[in-house]
Amino acid sequence: MTDLISVRLGKELENELAKVEKKWQADRSEIIRRLLYKAIQDWKIENALERLSAHKITLGKAAEEAGISRWEMMDIVKERKIDWLGLTPEKVSKEWEMVRKLFKK
Repeated sequence: MTDLISVRLGKELENELAKVEKKWQADRSEIIRRLLYKAIQDWKIENALERLSAHKITLGKAAEEAGISRWEMMDIVKERKIDWLGLTPEKVSKEWEMVRKLFKK
């Protein structure tokens, strides 16, 4: 079953939708469905990136929540220069020192 949603649009938004209708050669309801789907997909990615950059989830979980592959998520993270590991120079130095000690034994 499909829900029917009623929305009031301002004149400016109606004009913009008319442009999209003409370009895509589709009816208004189809245009709104496509645009809403795209907006929700974008929101899912942004929400996952926010949680990833706060170190609340892993990269794999962020990709899963966003509905994209890990590789796609990695590309976005790299493009936006998001610190998803939470590594500072001090943390890297400390970890490196621990590894060196392990291999000395």
